[in-house]
Amino acid sequence: MFVKSLRKSKAFEREFARFQRNFGAVVRDLRIKANLSRAELARRAKFSIGTLTKIEQGRGNPLLRKMENLATALSLRLSRIFEMAQNRADNGD
Repeated sequence: MFVKSLRKSKAFEREFARFQRNFGAVVRDLRIKANLSRAELARRAKFSIGTLTKIEQGRGNPLLRKMENLATALSLRLSRIFEMAQNRADNGD
């Protein structure tokens, strides 16, 4: 039983890491498309450039509020960014 739950945990970790990479890539693409610097998007989203950099690189683990702030700063609903990240994952990215 323990080994089975460990496998689920490892699978969850892999899937979560994939989500982080795709979410970050979508945020980066949207920032570039909006012609915003990292500094400007971070300012609008009310957090540091370092935090934004980690998110864009798929290394950040932002709280839901931070993700919501990013969506607002990009003039999108958070659900739309999630959808775009899922589409990216579905296309093998």
